[in-house]
Amino acid sequence: MTVIVWVSALALGATLLDRVALWAERRGWIYWRKRKPEVDGGAITGAFGEIQSVLSPSHRHVVDEQRIKQSLRHDTATGDGTGILVDLDDGTVRFDR
Repeated sequence: MTVIVWVSALALGATLLDRVALWAERRGWIYWRKRKPEVDGGAITGAFGEIQSVLSPSHRHVVDEQRIKQSLRHDTATGDGTGILVDLDDGTVRFDR
């Protein structure tokens, strides 16, 4: 009988804690379940990125590739003279005449 009372009290306490945390999240005091914190690129983010690169070396290559894709622009109107457009995402090649 006492086990049932303790389990019920624990479930009630966890539910109450969850409701209080959701209320505090709506007020903007904490991040609980509904909203994600905004990443500002602070020191913790940088440190975590370095830890991630040590634990998973392929992560560094993915991040580098994303930076390269963001900084480079593929302009088809540059007049390079090839007239070939390769779209790797769709798996198509187009030849312009």
